[in-house]
Amino acid sequence: MRCWSSIAVAAVCLLVASVRAQTGTLQDLGSLLAGEKNLSNFYGLIQKYPSILLQLPSTQGVTILAPSNDAFNKIPYSSLKEAFESNDEKTITNVLQYHILQGQRLAAQLIPGTPVFIPTLMTDKAFTNVTGGQRVENVKQSEDVVVLVSGQGSRSTVVEKDLEFTGGVVQVIDSLLIPPADLQDTADSFNFTSFQGAVYAAGKMTSYTNTPNLTLLVPRNEAFTALGPAISNITSDELATILDYHVIPQLIYSTSLTNGTKFLTLQGEKITVLQSGNNKYINSAQLLTSDILIANGVIHVIDNVLNPQGPDAQPNPDIPSQAPVFASASQVNNLPFTSAIPCTANCPVTTTDPTASSSAGSGATSANARATTTSHITSSSQGHAAAIARETGYHAAGLMVALGGAVLMI
Repeated sequence: MRCWSSIAVAAVCLLVASVRAQTGTLQDLGSLLAGEKNLSNFYGLIQKYPSILLQLPSTQGVTILAPSNDAFNKIPYSSLKEAFESNDEKTITNVLQYHILQGQRLAAQLIPGTPVFIPTLMTDKAFTNVTGGQRVENVKQSEDVVVLVSGQGSRSTVVEKDLEFTGGVVQVIDSLLIPPADLQDTADSFNFTSFQGAVYAAGKMTSYTNTPNLTLLVPRNEAFTALGPAISNITSDELATILDYHVIPQLIYSTSLTNGTKFLTLQGEKITVLQSGNNKYINSAQLLTSDILIANGVIHVIDNVLNPQGPDAQPNPDIPSQAPVFASASQVNNLPFTSAIPCTANCPVTTTDPTASSSAGSGATSANARATTTSHITSSSQGHAAAIARETGYHAAGLMVALGGAVLMI
């Protein structure tokens, strides 16, 4: 470790000396952080894990989103707690990488109301599967308030802006950034219970979790209860076809959901984005929530289940909610597909019936299909908090480090 630290320190010194020779004006990163009393915890973390410094780009400026000391005090109450208490170097390194952006980004350059989805240096496929680095959402609100949105919808606010150093700029934030979790953990966090169960029932969880750069259009629970037997009584293959119509094999953030745009889905048919006033629709389903970041892409929440047999469905903007687009829809009280979600904690002992029906509504996903999902898919609605911490590695004060041209967010 001493040798590794020495190499990292030497690399830092060479980079700082080079930049300083060219400019001769701004402070180097170490001097800047040492002089900011509100960043002493962050500076200490960089010194503890210096290996991240060797990964920083040396030819571009960097932006470091450095958590304040108060931000570190929130770690015991976050999903980062376990990783930092156990000094999990791999997880901490990835957390640090998630707080590093290539390029110098000043607060004044952001346009109010327009989100920007910025790639980070977090690229380890054990933690993320987004080409070019996992994203963080950056948006400027009214009165020049700059907010960063990360995994699980976590929000951090820039409390001190544009601290420039020889290799870039530091933005001080009030909370740690949380790297996006996988589909199952995110579904648990946002209560996408029926969608999660449907994905298991259709045998699609492994595919939807491991495939990179996916955009998922996730119907809320009420969308499934509005259909009732129209969806719960179909076969698993039919259900898989419907679900594939909710998946776009590319990253589509809200900024690309413009009126009249069409996107090809995994199912093979296209969906159409429509806008009326301030409301946006995917076919006839209203867009309720956008840009929920996940480990391999992004989720947008809609108020109805899309029907690939009705791709030309149009919304009626004059009514508050749109009718289901399945002819045999019938409202039910119980959430469909919940029995398909595998239990991982305090589970009753059961046996698998090899003759179980192939009906998707029966939740008859095979034990083998569930077992082959990635290591990220280990938790269910029971005891899920521990699983989130386990897979994202967010447990304690994880943050970043940056030098001649990278950005750090926490």
